[in-house]
Amino acid sequence: MLGSWTQQVIQQNGYSYPFKNVIEVMRSADIVFANLEAPFGEGGEAYPKQYSFQVDPQLIKVISAGHINVVSIANNHIMDFGIESLQTTMKLLENNNIFFAGAGMELEEARKAAKFSIKGQKIAFVAYSLTFPEEFWATDTSAGTCFPYHTFVYDDIKKLDADSDIVIVSCHWGQESMETPKDYQIELAHKLIDAGADLILGHHPHVIQGIEYYKGKLIAYSLGNFIFGSYSKKAKESILLKLSYSNGQITKTEIVPINVFNEEVEFQPIILEGKRKDNFLRYLNKLSLELNKSPFVISSDGEIQEINNIN
Repeated sequence: MLGSWTQQVIQQNGYSYPFKNVIEVMRSADIVFANLEAPFGEGGEAYPKQYSFQVDPQLIKVISAGHINVVSIANNHIMDFGIESLQTTMKLLENNNIFFAGAGMELEEARKAAKFSIKGQKIAFVAYSLTFPEEFWATDTSAGTCFPYHTFVYDDIKKLDADSDIVIVSCHWGQESMETPKDYQIELAHKLIDAGADLILGHHPHVIQGIEYYKGKLIAYSLGNFIFGSYSKKAKESILLKLSYSNGQITKTEIVPINVFNEEVEFQPIILEGKRKDNFLRYLNKLSLELNKSPFVISSDGEIQEINNIN
């Protein structure tokens, strides 16, 4: 979320400023995903709610500077400044070769998957928002985000599964500051995987929630914050989740814990080391235990290992 204080700090320090301490991790990946929480634009009227954000269009260069090439625009802020700002955002992303999904001028467009190929593997990416206000949800005749309240969601996923090696689903859901997923998050995640999704990436709570393996597919219920314009004392630690795939299957999962407490890092996340890293990995492991039928552990170097695979 590049608005608010983030925008000021980046304008003073340069587009690559936020990634100074994590850029090697991001450069090492073929796909780098983030939730784009605020629209780009200039002017217009803010939607009347507690927090409304809009970002200088020049800051599209921040996304490219971080090697981010896939974003969700399905969230509770992308419509903060209406249709024109949404259109500006979509155009900027397209012009900068950044794939996106999750919103559009009507529901049909908001449903569309971003499709691309990486090293011979066909990827499909879709995004859904389950957050309010309801006025931000696209309909057959109005712009907004894709809310997955019809069976079309499962039909869409099944079609994508038939034509893709990896189907990635982004979900903006849950409750802010809540460290455990709600029942509806778990139910939806399982149904999406049953329909053919290979990976679920969740966000909105601002804090980390547990990781679940369901039918061999990974669900990250909440990735926490990353570059986010807030000094909240609740959002202090987060992760970069690094997945390796071969032939459509996960071959390695790594957790890179990061400090996102902006009173300490000033919108420039730092990779956790030492005791603080160890404590965080234990905490994440604890959050994940009750979500999984087959236990796993997160090793001291951040790699997730199933119990029965540990020598």
